[in-house]
Amino acid sequence: MSRGQRHSGLAELAQKLGIEVVEVVDESALSQAITRVVQDPPDRLIVCGGDGTVQALITGLADLNDEDRPEMLVLGGGRTNYTARDLGTHGRPERLLSRVSDPTSRWQQSVRHSLILRQKGQPDRHGFFAAGASLDDVIRDCHHYRKRPGPSFSRWLRNGHASSAWRVGQLGLGRLVGRYSFPKHPMTMSARGLGTLSGDLRLVLMTTLEHSGHPVNPYAQRGEGALRLTGTRADAARFWLRLPRLLCGRYHRAMTQEQGYLSGRCSRATFKGLDSVCLDGQEHDYDPQLELEVIAGPTFRFFHP
Repeated sequence: MSRGQRHSGLAELAQKLGIEVVEVVDESALSQAITRVVQDPPDRLIVCGGDGTVQALITGLADLNDEDRPEMLVLGGGRTNYTARDLGTHGRPERLLSRVSDPTSRWQQSVRHSLILRQKGQPDRHGFFAAGASLDDVIRDCHHYRKRPGPSFSRWLRNGHASSAWRVGQLGLGRLVGRYSFPKHPMTMSARGLGTLSGDLRLVLMTTLEHSGHPVNPYAQRGEGALRLTGTRADAARFWLRLPRLLCGRYHRAMTQEQGYLSGRCSRATFKGLDSVCLDGQEHDYDPQLELEVIAGPTFRFFHP
C-alpha cells in the first residue's frame, strides 16, 4: 500500500463511497483501531493490509461471540497476502472496494477457523499460517535483510516487492557453496490422529487456509480437522526428489513418519522443543522447554466475489 501513495487513493475512494475509513501508520495506531472495532463491532469490516495486520485484527476479534464478529473483506496490501489469496481478494483492491457499495453486486461467503498458538505464560495468538524450523529461519533472515542499510542502487532489491524472492535466491545459492547455514531444530511434533515426528526437523508448516486451486498446497489429504500441518525431518528419505510431490500435496504412500514425513488434517498439535515461529509473517519466540499447543480456533466470516 506504500507504493505511490496507493493507500491515500484507496482511502479517498472509500470515503466517496460513504465508507468510514481509519488509517493506521504504526502498531500503536493499529492497536487503537482494533480496540475501537472490538468495543463497537460493525456488521461489515474491510481491511487492506498485509498478513500481519490481518493477524493482529483477528486476535483482537477472537474474544467476541461468533454472532458479534463482523463479516470481513480482506484486501491484499502487503507482500504475501496469504489470507487474501486464499479468499481470492488479493488483487485489484480498488475494484473490489467499488463493488461493496453496489447493491446489485453478488458476494459469496466463506468461513475460516483461526489457528491458536498457546503456551503457558504467553498470550494466545491467532493467525492463519505459521512456519517453524528452517522456514522460520528463512523468513526472519528476509525480515532482517530488508532492514539492513545498503547502496541506493540496490534499494528496490532490498525493500521492493521482489526483495523476499531475491533474498531466498541468495540464501539458496549460498547454501550450495557452503556460505550460509541454519541451526538444527531438534523437537517433537505430535498431531492428533496423525502421529508423532521427532528429531531435527527441517520444515514445520501449519494453516487453517484451504489453498484450493493453488499450485502450492503442501498438505496431505488425510486426517480430519480444520488444522492442516506438515513436518519433515532433516534426514527425511529422498527429500529433494519428493519435494515436488510435497509442495502440491501429492504424498506417496512411502512418505511416512518412519521415512521422516508427517502431514494431514487434525484438530490439535503439540510441540516440545520449538523455540520460534513466524505467524502470518510476525516473529514470535517461545520457551522450548514448555509444550506449545496449536489448535483450531473460532470461526471468522469473509465475503468475496
